[in-house]
Amino acid sequence: MGVMLTQADLYAKLQRAQAAEARRDLALELLARSNSRQYLDECLLILQSERVRRTLDESHRPALRDKCLLLFAESKRDKAGLLREALTRLLAHIEHPDDADIYRLGLETYHFQPVDDVAQNLRAVALAGLTPIDPPLACLYAARFLAEPQTSVFNCEPAMTAIDVLVASDQRLPIYQFLLRGGLEMAQTARGELTGAALESLGDDFPLHLYEGLIERYQEIDQPTATMGIINWIIKERQAPLYDRLQAVILATRDADLRRYGLVMMAAARDDELGERLLRLARLARREDLPLFIEAVELCHLSARDEALAQLRRRLD
Repeated sequence: MGVMLTQADLYAKLQRAQAAEARRDLALELLARSNSRQYLDECLLILQSERVRRTLDESHRPALRDKCLLLFAESKRDKAGLLREALTRLLAHIEHPDDADIYRLGLETYHFQPVDDVAQNLRAVALAGLTPIDPPLACLYAARFLAEPQTSVFNCEPAMTAIDVLVASDQRLPIYQFLLRGGLEMAQTARGELTGAALESLGDDFPLHLYEGLIERYQEIDQPTATMGIINWIIKERQAPLYDRLQAVILATRDADLRRYGLVMMAAARDDELGERLLRLARLARREDLPLFIEAVELCHLSARDEALAQLRRRLD
């Protein structure tokens, strides 16, 4: 009988291993045996690498599940939830229906350190894992997460994942409700990206008169990342009846970067009506906006672009 390797020996062997399968097996063995944060972090980093992750299948679930359940039971070992997030992500990659219990634990995990929640990414990963297993339950959690005060100011999770889940299930009513009730607060508290994603996700059949109400609501606060969602939706869905509103949003904003974005998007759409509107606006452009219009008109696909560019450059000289 061979002598069992110590954790240090296993770690050294793992560092030397080259083949993906060998690195996987050694990482799983060390993961199961160790509670050392250094070793656990290294094991999970290896298991999440694309080359190794591709080799994971149902036979590797027990080691991942056991460690994940242990950390949920003894959360002091993983206060920020980073280990559980990584383990849950690996289980979601394997996509086994019997891991729904793990995802439900993740969905209910909050950790305030000291007052700000730091488990948002864990909830996002758990939501993504639950969605193919139990779509109705996933949509309920998604609706809850949309306007949660604990939404991350860094990546707007888990609410960004919630929007993806609701759109994939064609459940847009909670998104509209969010825009009416919580979207303004999110946009005004450094989470405008979330509001913008919601404004962009309502689908091509959303009633235009209701969308106009949203435009009025969000144009008042003129928050750039939120307003990008309006610009993207109107252009992506080719909502021609709202092109006047689009034009007004772009011209009225106080944010030069947002104006530049809107003009460039009009040009990049390669839509004849949008292109013609861009060229008309270029003829009336304020001097301070001339560089923005030049950049956009350079992308325009219409034959009149060269004449418009020449005029803009003469005005700039």
